[in-house]
Amino acid sequence: MLVGIDVGGTKNELVLCENDGRVLRHMVTWGSNASEYGEERACETVAAQVHLLTDGYDEADVDALYAGMAGGAAPQSRKIIHGHLTRLLPQIQRIDNGSDALNGLYAGLGVRDGMVVIAGTGTSAFVRRGSTLEQVGGWGYMIDDAGGGYALGRAVLNAAYRDYDGRGESTALTALCEEKLGCELPKGIPALYRGGKRYIADFALLAFQAAEEGDEVALDIVGWTCDELALLIRTCAQHLEDTPYQVALTGSIWKNDRLLTGVSHRLGEAYHLIKPQLPPVYGALLAAADMIGIRGDEAFRHAFSESIQTVKIMDGSDNA
Repeated sequence: MLVGIDVGGTKNELVLCENDGRVLRHMVTWGSNASEYGEERACETVAAQVHLLTDGYDEADVDALYAGMAGGAAPQSRKIIHGHLTRLLPQIQRIDNGSDALNGLYAGLGVRDGMVVIAGTGTSAFVRRGSTLEQVGGWGYMIDDAGGGYALGRAVLNAAYRDYDGRGESTALTALCEEKLGCELPKGIPALYRGGKRYIADFALLAFQAAEEGDEVALDIVGWTCDELALLIRTCAQHLEDTPYQVALTGSIWKNDRLLTGVSHRLGEAYHLIKPQLPPVYGALLAAADMIGIRGDEAFRHAFSESIQTVKIMDGSDNA
C-alpha cells in the first residue's frame, strides 16, 4: 500500500491506496504547517492522522509514504521532519518528505520542467529544471505572503476598518465584513485576533464579491493580488529556458475566475497556466509510488481518479 499526504496551513489531505493507485481511504482534516507549529508538533499531528487513516490495516504493509508539507522545504527542516516521521511511524517501510509545493508540481506537470505556484492561505512557488529545484517566495505570512488568502483577507479588513474610522475610501467591503462578523467592526476585533491567520484568510473571498459589484477599493485589492502572483510566476520563469512556460496552479485562491483571468492577462502567451484535474495529494501519491519503482502511468491515474470519487471522505479533526 501507499500513503500520500498534502500538508497545508489550513487543511491536510491524506490518501491510502493500493499500489495500483486504487484509493482505500481518503481523509481531509485540519492543517499543520511546520513553520507555524514547529516540525515536531506538525509531525505529531500528521502521524496521528496517518494512524487514523490506516486504522484496521497493518501499517507494516504500507510500502511507502510521502508527505509534502507546508513549511518543509528548507533542507534542515526537511531533515528534522524526516527524523520525526520515521520515529513516529516506525512500521511504515519507506518514508520521504518535502515541500507541499512539490505535490502540486507532480500532480500538474508530472516529470516535465516547469513551476508550481500555490496560492492558498499563503503563497509559495517552486521551479523544476531537470534535476534542479528552486524555491521562489513562500517565506511565511509574517514576512512574505502577498497573493495568498491571508494577505488578501488582511487587505479586505484593513480597507473596511479604514473606511469605518474615516481614514480610507468608502467601500462595500465594510458592510460585507460586518455581515460576516455578525456585528459592527469594533466589536469584531476580539474574534479576529482569536481566529488568527486562518480566520482572516476567510475574508479574502469578500474582495472578489465586492469587485464583481464594481467596488473600486475591492478592484484595487484584487488587482494588487494579480500583480503579485504574476510577479511570482515571471520570477520563476527566469530559471527556465523553453516557452511556453508550464505553470501548475494549486490552492483555493486560484478557484476565482477573475483572479485567474487577471494573472493570465498580465503574463501573456508565453505562459501555459494549468489547473491540475487531480488534487495535490495525488502528486504526493506519485512521489510515494516512485519511491518503490512504481510508474504513475495512465492506468495508475485512472485507478486513482475513479476510486477517489467513490470513497467516503474521513474527518480526522478530533484525533489530530
